[in-house]
Amino acid sequence: MPQSDFQTLVNKVMSDDAFVQSLASDPAQALKDAGIEPTPEIMDALKGVDVDSIRNLATSFKGDQAAAA
Repeated sequence: MPQSDFQTLVNKVMSDDAFVQSLASDPAQALKDAGIEPTPEIMDALKGVDVDSIRNLATSFKGDQAAAA
């Protein structure tokens, strides 16, 4: 996944609860709606991931980015 797509995904997860719910229920459509190509690798990574796990990953990523700055 390109860095810009990952950044978009993290930002959407952190700011848009409807997106998080959509990502959990229909990840392919949620990604398309966010302008991210739902590649087989991304879809495999999202299989079985719950909403809390998605939020925790995004929070962790944001913390890592802040520490690196």
